[in-house]
Amino acid sequence: MRLGKAILAAALAAVISSALADALTDRAKQLLRDRQAKQAYELLLPQEPARAGDPEFDYLLGISALDSGEPERAVFALERVLAVQPANHVARAEIARAYLALGEREAARREFETVRRQQIPEDAKATVERFLSAIAAADVTQVRGYLEAGFGYDGNVNSATASSQIAIPGLGIATLNAASTRRPDHFGSFSGGVNVTHKLSEQWALVGGASGAIKINADEGQFDTLLADANLGARLTRGKEAFTLGAQLQHFELDFNRYREVQGLVAQWQHSYHERRQATLFAQVSDLSYPTQSIRDAKRGVLGVAYGQALGGDYAPVVFTSAYIGQEREDADGVPHLGHDLAGIRIGGQIRIATGVSAFANAAYEQRKYGGPEPIFGVTRKDHQYDLSGGVSYLLRAATTLIGQITHTRNDSNLHLNDFDRTVVTASVRFNF
Repeated sequence: MRLGKAILAAALAAVISSALADALTDRAKQLLRDRQAKQAYELLLPQEPARAGDPEFDYLLGISALDSGEPERAVFALERVLAVQPANHVARAEIARAYLALGEREAARREFETVRRQQIPEDAKATVERFLSAIAAADVTQVRGYLEAGFGYDGNVNSATASSQIAIPGLGIATLNAASTRRPDHFGSFSGGVNVTHKLSEQWALVGGASGAIKINADEGQFDTLLADANLGARLTRGKEAFTLGAQLQHFELDFNRYREVQGLVAQWQHSYHERRQATLFAQVSDLSYPTQSIRDAKRGVLGVAYGQALGGDYAPVVFTSAYIGQEREDADGVPHLGHDLAGIRIGGQIRIATGVSAFANAAYEQRKYGGPEPIFGVTRKDHQYDLSGGVSYLLRAATTLIGQITHTRNDSNLHLNDFDRTVVTASVRFNF
């Protein structure tokens, strides 16, 4: 008898739960019919942890998010619909709209073209054609950019040793001045950039961009930095292959005084195995000029390979890795200790951990072997630099993201003067346009 009552109670609970669920989706449908997408979105969003995976719920959540100005969250929900209903052309058309709202025109074009090839009503096909025509017109010139502002704590603003004294062969113990030892400080930062692609034909395009970043320390103003970059080049695309050749300029200031200028050329070949997998070969040659320390002027060359892949599923992980070798050779005679050979590797990734929340992590290693003994120490310098970073990003609203990040650098050098640790913690808000 007790078992029968338990089964009856469970059955009643299931019926009640189903009725409540139907009431929820019915209410959302009515709100959408009444053009109250925001209210529908606020009604559905709290139920996402329990209802995610139900195609009807996910579809309603997706279109209400999209019509409420939350296209990234719409993509998350509509991806779940298509994972279980790949032939749902209505959901595919909606995710194409969401991609378009995010500025991902190629992904939007791909989804719209998939819908166009299906058996759909003529009026729906006409709407899809209008979207594809708008994408084609916008694709002639694409402009994308960002602005970011933040603050944080830097445990070593001058990347210096923590020791106040060092041993110099033949001279004994020397005491370093304060500017040559580790200086921690709080800071504010601001950065921004813009990239432009202008199509000349189906295969050729002009590509260019500019970016800048300023870091202002609260107390250690002599280590304030300003960095400005610019690039301009041409890209040839043939099927799955893309070739880019361009010129690069960089201007770097320390305490708002010219410190380093860089001019160079970069060449890149990229192969897309699939829309989610890419391999890249790259080469870069540069002239480095130090206006106030011309003895440090040098020529730098780097050759490398990179690979990136985006994986599917609810967590949508992205992984990438790269490896490179290079040389930096001094222009002046008699200073081989200023030039070095280098080799490095990087690996990183990103994963979605909740709606609008992603975690990311990167690791890098670089080895530098210098060309001759340091005049003061009589030892040829060798560095092993390790970088680790990780953080979390939260989508506040469409195109606006809050980012928290921590980075640690360890430079292990056989010269104590160049041996240091550095930890930087930042919080910033980024706006993409």
